[in-house]
Amino acid sequence: MIDFIDRFEIEGPRTRPGIHLGDTAGLLRVMRLAAHLERQLAATSAVKPGQFQVLAALRRRDPLPMNAGELAEAALLTTGAMTAVLDRLEEQGLIRREMDAKDRRARRITITEKGRTLINRALDQRMAQHRALNAVLTLEEREALSDILRKLLIAVEGEPS
Repeated sequence: MIDFIDRFEIEGPRTRPGIHLGDTAGLLRVMRLAAHLERQLAATSAVKPGQFQVLAALRRRDPLPMNAGELAEAALLTTGAMTAVLDRLEEQGLIRREMDAKDRRARRITITEKGRTLINRALDQRMAQHRALNAVLTLEEREALSDILRKLLIAVEGEPS
């Protein structure tokens, strides 16, 4: 079996001289797989990937509020992108932004019942998608993959505090 990355490596020397994937092939596969999963989620869900990440973060902390900085970190979004995502989610009635009682410059963000219902449905879709994809791997392969990806995430993000 060959995939897109293998084909790139086979055709690369002829069509793209000087470009060799080498030891980056595994991470390129992870990036390509993530892009496919995000595209599938966007096609089957009522929320876009950035919105999904924000709503999922709020759902995890529900009923505790979060601020925009915490959400940007959780969703891996820039603060500029976060403002647009929050504006859209608030317009749709999926989140609520309220003044922080201790700091009037800050906003506390919570998920609404409508947002909770939407993200619960989207999470169910995502989990079904992941289970279907995981079915091509054995239990041992899933565990090994998880261990390897955990190691890479810790190298990038550090261990959670």
